Amino acid sequence: MRPFFFWTLLVATLVFPILYGTQSAAGTDIPQSIPLPVRVHLAVRVLDVSKVEETAGLASAVIEVTQRWNDPSLRFDPVRDGAGRKDFTEAQASEKLQNMWSPTVTLENQISDARVDTASLSVFSNGDVTMIRKLDADFRTPIELSAFPFDTQRLVFPFASRLYAADDVIFIVDDRDRDLSTLARSLTDSDWTPGRLEFSLEQFYGWNAKPFMRVNATAIVSRAWPRYVLRIFVPFIAVLSVSLFVLWAPRGFVGDIPGITYSALLALAALSFTFEASFPGSMSVSSPIAFMISLGYFYLILALMADLILESGKFPFRAAYPYLPEEARRYVRYVVPGIFTTICVATILKALA
Repeated sequence: MRPFFFWTLLVATLVFPILYGTQSAAGTDIPQSIPLPVRVHLAVRVLDVSKVEETAGLASAVIEVTQRWNDPSLRFDPVRDGAGRKDFTEAQASEKLQNMWSPTVTLENQISDARVDTASLSVFSNGDVTMIRKLDADFRTPIELSAFPFDTQRLVFPFASRLYAADDVIFIVDDRDRDLSTLARSLTDSDWTPGRLEFSLEQFYGWNAKPFMRVNATAIVSRAWPRYVLRIFVPFIAVLSVSLFVLWAPRGFVGDIPGITYSALLALAALSFTFEASFPGSMSVSSPIAFMISLGYFYLILALMADLILESGKFPFRAAYPYLPEEARRYVRYVVPGIFTTICVATILKALA
């Protein structure tokens, strides 16, 4: 009894993995009729960008991916079948893909389950296969706010096949694929204006130390900065308008000038903290708004120092030239705000260039 049990267990151990292992891996094995490496054409259409969250570093987008390759094992007689192409959609496409080979292209930076994930498949009589997948999901993407609010973001969508190394599958983006690839002319997120779509191919090493290929589709979008005038520039100008009261108001019209100026400095600091909390990285050294706020501190202090010096009884040459402080104030009230405004405008124009 024991030998029979031993031989039964041995046969089951050897035969079952072969049968079931071959059955489970059938969908991942490249058919022998396809010459290696398999040339997979890739085209990407960014249909919409519904949300860009700077604080989280993610973008919600609708992506349509078109993959094209040739599989000789799928050839059929168009005369016998009465059509030169067989189309499969939704459930039919999913069932067909389970019974045939595909390059298994995935989006590497997708961070959540797709809200919409549909596929359609076309198989031609000569073995050409076209698969179109539409995906609505959230994607992790780097956000660079050094030029905020005049920044241009590069939303990167990396495509790769983790199952097949470059010896087995390579990606091709030719002129036809670029013509098929588009970026939507208008976006749901009205804070952004669509620009153009770029492609780049790169190589990386996977889990098995083999080289793999990656296609980066980059959607370039620019921030619609006029929408930030009320949110950013109006409060900024309102705080700095204190300098006009300091330099232009008649003596005695404004009571505590140093107190008002220091209050404006605190309001400017609070404004910068608000911007940084809402848009992390916007207060970096190279950011235009950060530079203008930093310059605003010096501008307010300079306006206060100019007022104190011109009104001081120890102003140089006051005794010999009693009208000199008033004449100096006439020039200062134009020159100081003029220089500050010129620098701010030049900073904005440089960021827009």
